Amino acid sequence: MMNPTLIREVMMMREAVIEVCSGDTAFTIVPPEIVSCNMDLVTKRIEEAGFICKLKSRFCHVFEGDYELTLYPSGKLLLRAEDIDEVQRIASLHLDVWLAD
Repeated sequence: MMNPTLIREVMMMREAVIEVCSGDTAFTIVPPEIVSCNMDLVTKRIEEAGFICKLKSRFCHVFEGDYELTLYPSGKLLLRAEDIDEVQRIASLHLDVWLAD
């Protein structure tokens, strides 16, 4: 169960912002200084982590797996999850692996 006092705030992780949205069950991970990302490359990396891309458009790519993910061309990632530890784990993957140069 999530800590209600923690999820009401914007969290920071290595200069990225993790914003709470959708009734405390979804989070947006906003990377620092990224204006755009290579959607195909990042999609491949997310798929290698066990997620399945169910929708590809120029506006977003939607993934299913342990969690629902939505990747945007800006590098933002919408994550639907209720466990803050998992949110931080996925945020680390996104920032350190999926968006890596």
